[in-house]
Amino acid sequence: MSINRLVNGKVAIFDLYQGDQKVSHDGQSNCLVQASTMSDPRSLTPEMNFRQGTRYAGVLVAIGVIYFVLAKGGLALASVHPSATPIWPPTGLALAAVLLWGYRTWPAIFIAAVIANATTAGSVTTAIAIASGNTLEAVVGAYLVNRWSRGRHTFSRPNSVAKFALICIVIATPISASIGLTSLATAGYIDRTNFANAWVTWWLGDVTGALVIAPVVVLWASSYDHAFNRNDCLETVGVLATAAAVGLIAFSPLIEQTPSRDPLGFLAILPMLWAALRRGPRDTATVALVLAGITVWGTLTGGGPFTTTDLNVSFLLVLMFLISITVPSLLLSADVEVRKRGEKRLRRAQVELERKVAERTQELELANAAKSRFLAMASHDLRQPLHALSLFIAQLRMPLRSGERTRTIELIDATRKEMDEMLNSLLDMSKLDAGILIPTITEFPIARLLQKIETTFDQATRETGLRLRVRRSDAWVRSDAMLLERILLNLVSNAVRYTLRGGIIVGCRRRGQMLRIEVWDSGPGIPEDQKQNIFGEFFQLAARDRNRYGSMGLGLAIVDRLRLLLNHPIDLASTVGRGSRFAILVPMADECDTSAEPVDSPHPAAFAVEGKLVLVIADAPIVQQGTGGLLGRWGYTVLTTGSDEAALIRLAERQQRPDLIISDYHLANGKTGIRAIEKINAAFGSSIPAILISGDTAPEPAREVKDRGYILLHKPVDPMRLRAVMHELLMDHGDGRDTRAAS
Repeated sequence: MSINRLVNGKVAIFDLYQGDQKVSHDGQSNCLVQASTMSDPRSLTPEMNFRQGTRYAGVLVAIGVIYFVLAKGGLALASVHPSATPIWPPTGLALAAVLLWGYRTWPAIFIAAVIANATTAGSVTTAIAIASGNTLEAVVGAYLVNRWSRGRHTFSRPNSVAKFALICIVIATPISASIGLTSLATAGYIDRTNFANAWVTWWLGDVTGALVIAPVVVLWASSYDHAFNRNDCLETVGVLATAAAVGLIAFSPLIEQTPSRDPLGFLAILPMLWAALRRGPRDTATVALVLAGITVWGTLTGGGPFTTTDLNVSFLLVLMFLISITVPSLLLSADVEVRKRGEKRLRRAQVELERKVAERTQELELANAAKSRFLAMASHDLRQPLHALSLFIAQLRMPLRSGERTRTIELIDATRKEMDEMLNSLLDMSKLDAGILIPTITEFPIARLLQKIETTFDQATRETGLRLRVRRSDAWVRSDAMLLERILLNLVSNAVRYTLRGGIIVGCRRRGQMLRIEVWDSGPGIPEDQKQNIFGEFFQLAARDRNRYGSMGLGLAIVDRLRLLLNHPIDLASTVGRGSRFAILVPMADECDTSAEPVDSPHPAAFAVEGKLVLVIADAPIVQQGTGGLLGRWGYTVLTTGSDEAALIRLAERQQRPDLIISDYHLANGKTGIRAIEKINAAFGSSIPAILISGDTAPEPAREVKDRGYILLHKPVDPMRLRAVMHELLMDHGDGRDTRAAS
């Protein structure tokens, strides 16, 4: 026999050579236990077969012996007929045995019942018939309880307790009474005039045995997983002692029975209520058994309120009393248990909810702290170039020589570019946080990105006295070209910023099906305990003499987010005082043979812009002046307004359709540039190419603009970028192509 227990998530399966039966755990599900298939008998050793067979036989012998003793004791109390007794605890034992150890326990029940009945009255034939009824009663009752009432867990819920009682009273027990008495009547061992009285006695005896004995056996046998503590043990002893005391006071023959003593029998409800409300179904069933034993003993010896001149009638009154207190008490205890389990689940859920709330609160506090740190860092870093700009502008207001003025303008432009880089970093982080960046995976030559790296940083490294070496590669990779370019630009930019002397090397190594792109520098190196921190937002190493200006500490954070987005592993090796090496692994692709030659876009100045009317919509006058002045310098005819209504009025006055619309995304009074563009398009009955400009980095404007098919540029807009986009739109429109296709 193999016993597998499931306690708190583990199932207890008793494999006692039992047949197929339905069992369940905590009412969650029914599982089919097939003892015959749990282990292949052919795979068992002779020793294991012998051990299991011996154990199975021992269980059958134990059940048979106990059944026989209880049967002989019950039959000794028969009065209406030697085989029809009102006290029949074997029914409860048999039912519990089949529920707990399976249908293969029936031989023990049958043999014990045959011996008990054959040695009491009737013949061997009637004994076999009665034993068949006793066995069938247990097997049918257990089958129906397994099928309809949660098996051995039938006492855990009120509805299953009610089903158990109904099965015992209406279906199972009438089988034994009917088969047994019919066989006796057929053989002539019972007077037909006494048949009905004997049948009721037999039936009620079996019902009481099933309702009083079976719950005790099943619940105590199933309580192996209960963790006892001292208080529980004391309370159990207390409730049983109270039940015994109440039983002795109300039913003991040791106390003279008087009419005033009869109502004391109702005190039996007190320990039953105590057990049902406080101790659960197991102790409730035990209290019922204690009261039943004392009541039967007292009634048999002439004590208690149920004593009459007819012993059988007295016992029938006892049976009705026991049924009336046992079933409601079991129902109440099951209901209390369900409520207790519900309360435990609620408490666990409450604890879990409080834990999650605490975690969420901590996350919000950390997010709030990060926000405060972000604002502080962004404010500090953005004020640096603003401060420099104010100083340069002050210099321009003073008399300067031509060379000094040119130099100052170049410094202003360089400062603007630094601010643009900072704001682009913030914009990249915003896009990554919003999850609106979707990689476009293509196959392309890595040489194109390496050339871009060399072109971008060649002048910067020359000005700082550094050597930049980019080793070419003819490999092709599979990735998002723009995002991979951003990763490499950030890595090289970080190396340039931190390296004071020496140089930077960018190269590639083939590693199987992967291309390892490496960026080496001779900078100060990164301490071992800071290698993870450098990928955090706004983190900057406290290195002396480094060029901190123009950095917000977001470059490597963006690298980390992008490589996760692209699923490109990154590796870092660094030695303090010697330098660092960043390497990113990218999948390689087969080289593509393309015959299409790249076509360089002509310089914006090569396009004719004379006569092109550009409508500028911005609610800020300074933006209108700045944009209008710049476009005018480029040769456009510019019309600036603050709203769509003003734009329609000005256009009606000119009686001219604009060739291009440039509008702020956010306008006054909660309006948007999209609405303004669409109103103007509706007024002219055509689709006018348009550009939206916004300082809002939230994902919603980007999605809306993309869905409408317009182009969105984020402030601050590089003038050359704006000029290129304008010319591209005007060329597309002039060629008759769809101007609403966003690029």
